[in-house]
Amino acid sequence: MISATFGKLFKFPLLILIPVIADVLTMLVGAALYGFHGSPHLTFKFALQMGLPSINTVSEQGFLPGSVQLVGSSFTASHLINNLLFLIFFLIVQAFLQGGYVGLLHEAVNQRELSFEKFVMYGARFFIRFILLSLIIMIPLLIIGGILTAALQIAGAIFMILIYLLLRIRFLFLELCLVAEDCSIPQAFSRSRIAFENRTPNTLPLIGAAILFNLIAGLLVNALWLPLLFFVLLILYDIVSAALQLAFMSDYQRIHR
Repeated sequence: MISATFGKLFKFPLLILIPVIADVLTMLVGAALYGFHGSPHLTFKFALQMGLPSINTVSEQGFLPGSVQLVGSSFTASHLINNLLFLIFFLIVQAFLQGGYVGLLHEAVNQRELSFEKFVMYGARFFIRFILLSLIIMIPLLIIGGILTAALQIAGAIFMILIYLLLRIRFLFLELCLVAEDCSIPQAFSRSRIAFENRTPNTLPLIGAAILFNLIAGLLVNALWLPLLFFVLLILYDIVSAALQLAFMSDYQRIHR
């Protein structure tokens, strides 16, 4: 199914261009703020993201924004506030991009022409819902993860990763359902759970492929630190991830019918 999706993907170049441009801009902003630096290290990223592909999913290089950076010797309260404000701005922009991108996936699987205007339309329509969804998911995970890690240390962190993956799989189609059915967040949780229960024979292999791909990509991106190679891996990551997202949306459409 994934190989067939690549043929469809290149008929919709916006599905590749948008995540690549977003990641490159994120990289440039991060480099301007923190410096373009990284370090080779071994890491295992058990990740399963839905919607807009982003190298942030697997990268642990310190210059990428999207998390609060506490680097350098000049850390102050104002530094923390500035980083938190930037994080809020980053989440708002990500919510807009997520809504727009999932909307384009929905258009693509229905064989409709894609355009930047449609991307903006979907982003404007859904970005509030995606902000709320991010907060609903992120805040409990941070609290529970902090408690488990403090109590059980490494075992707690591993347990938290397993909890997250199980919930992520259980509500696999959450973001896709929110846009494709133009529903509320509570409805999206309920309908995505039902969709997973009615999954096709392709669903679990797709999940396995996505997790394995992120694991391999995380190893390469973090272990082989060279600026030019990072840029090449960024593009390759976004292309493969875009194909996976198109495959997931196609799978959801089959279930929904």
